[in-house]
Formats: sequence, C-alpha cells, structure tokens
Amino acid sequence: MNNDEGEDARTDNDNAIGNDPFSTVDIAQVAVHSANAGVWIIDTATQNFLSSARTKELFGFLPEEEMSLEAAMSQIVEKHRKTVLKAMDNAFKTRSNLYIEYPVVGYHDQQHRWLNVTAGFSESDASNTYFSGIVMDITDQKQNDLRRSKFIGMVSHELKTPLTALKAYVQMLNNWAKKQKDNFTIGALSKVDKQVRKMLNMINSLLNLSGAETGKIHLNKQNFTLNELISEVIEETLFITSSHHIVMLPSELINVNADREKIEQVLVNLLSNAAKYSDKTAPIEIGCTRIDDTVTVSIRDEGLGIAQDDIAKLFLPHYRVESKETEKISGFGIGLYLCAEIIQRHQGEIWVESELGKGSTFKFTLPGC
Repeated sequence: MNNDEGEDARTDNDNAIGNDPFSTVDIAQVAVHSANAGVWIIDTATQNFLSSARTKELFGFLPEEEMSLEAAMSQIVEKHRKTVLKAMDNAFKTRSNLYIEYPVVGYHDQQHRWLNVTAGFSESDASNTYFSGIVMDITDQKQNDLRRSKFIGMVSHELKTPLTALKAYVQMLNNWAKKQKDNFTIGALSKVDKQVRKMLNMINSLLNLSGAETGKIHLNKQNFTLNELISEVIEETLFITSSHHIVMLPSELINVNADREKIEQVLVNLLSNAAKYSDKTAPIEIGCTRIDDTVTVSIRDEGLGIAQDDIAKLFLPHYRVESKETEKISGFGIGLYLCAEIIQRHQGEIWVESELGKGSTFKFTLPGC
C-alpha cells in the first residue's frame, strides 16, 4: 500500500469514527456490563419473558438455561413474593415505573441474595406492551444496612431509658407547679415535655427501623376501637403541632384486631407528615370506614403534594422527596417505610393518592374484627 492509499485509509477511518470516541460504542450495554447488572423484558400482553445471562445468574440459574417469569418469581423468598407480584401488577396496570428490593434464594446454588429492580415502559404509548428493567445484586449493601440497624437499635434503646425517666420527672414537676400555681414554670415544663415527646418519637422510629430491617417486627394483636385510638393520636399530634387544624370525620365505631401500639405509630407518622408538609391554616382530615371485613383509614392534607415519579419510591427506606420546598423540612426518610412494613405485617395495604400543589391522601387498610 503506497502513502496515498494509507492516507485515504486513515481519512476513511477517521470519518467513520469521527472525533467522538463513543460513536461506535453501545453506551447502554457498556454501562450495564460495568455495573454488573442483569437486564430483562416482559411482554405484558403475552407474558413472554426474556432475560440476560447475568439476570439468570442472580436468580441462581445457568446462563444457557431457560428461565421463565414464573421460575424467577419462585426464587423470591415466600413472604416477599406477594408484595413483588402486587407491585408488578400495579406497574403494568398504571404504566408506572417500578422500584423494589427483595431477597431471593438461587435455584441451583441456593445462595441468599438481595436484589434491586428498576423497571418501566420505554414509551408512554399505550400500545407498547414491553416492560423492561435492570436487576442488581445489593447483598453487600443490605448486610451493611443490617449491621447499621443493629447498632442504631442498640444506641436508641440506651437513649430511651434516660428519656423515659426525664419525662416522668417533668410530669412530677408539672404537678408540683400546678399546686403552686406557678404559671411560668408550668409553661416552661410544657415546652420541655413537648421536646421530650419529640425525641421519644424519633427514638421509637429508629428502634422500629432496626426491627424492620432485621425482620424483627413482632405484633401483639388485640381487639380495640380504632376511632378511640385516632382521637388519642390527634390529641397527641396537636400537643406537638398545635398550630394545625386536624378534623376527624364522623363514622360508626370500628373495632379491629391489630397491634395497637404499632398502628398508633403509623397514625402518628402519617399525621405528623401531613402537618409538616401542609400550610398551618389548611385543614387535615382523618377518617375511617368499614366495607365488609376491611377497614380503611385515610389522612388527607392540602399540602405540597407529591410528583408521580416520587410516589413509586415513597415507601422505600431512607427515601425523601427532594425539592426546594422540602429541603428545609427535617426528617430521616424512614417514617413511611416503617408505616408500610407495619401495615404489611398486618396483611393490609398502604398507598397514596397525590398531585403536586394539591395535597395528598394517604390510605391504609386493616382486617376488621
């Protein structure tokens, strides 16, 4: 080859590649490979399922094996399987994105893994039936989370003991101040008591987080009147956030068989969230209804509202909606995750209906009695 031919070849090659080093590279394929993620696709019309070799590996199958959707679902730990199937069915019906984490036991290797799945429809067109996503191994992250949760649980338990004693002393001093008719001391102790209650609520949330992430949420079920519990929680919430107007909608007396303390925590979380994300002049409504054997509780506010993309992630641990409006609002991002865990342990459901700028309605169900 002479020089002219060499120059022509180089010129042709330069034109083919251009100045962009990524022009001949499948960026998506490289990214998935680098992340060691698996990819898959489901035709929601036919339920046909295709998966990559890495996806099969994460479910414990051999790369050359066929793996049906049913076979993959069978590897999910049983107590999580119903939740995953329900989340997928909801994503199919509403054409929304899916974000979910769950444990599996490998088909051949019997390895226990935690997987993270992100999926959605590639196009908004309703005629598109292809639902695709990626799956990643997050076992190491989960193990670190469990170690952290155990540490948080230990520290929180140690903090709770002196705070409980402090609360008792505040109540004793408050009773003494009332006898002395010392209004200044009564007012000061009321503020101290309010802060102690806040700290105890935070510690209870951390203890519950520790229990949820280590699979140790134990239920102590009993029969009780739900309306009475709601009234108590409203009174408690108004003590801490007295500037808000909380209305309990009228309803018949409703009895449930549930862990009263845990349901109280769910109500406290949902009401305090409604207060945090609402204007002080806007009302918050809470009501409960019963249809057949199912009780539904709803908490409606006229606050900031939630974007549709955030709703799918709202009940994940440590997830917080980030915006200019929420950046100054305190929180750990664990309250809704704990609510979901508690309600699911009661064989109930929890969800939210919301629109940005128009408020939110959180709802959960419980079996009646």
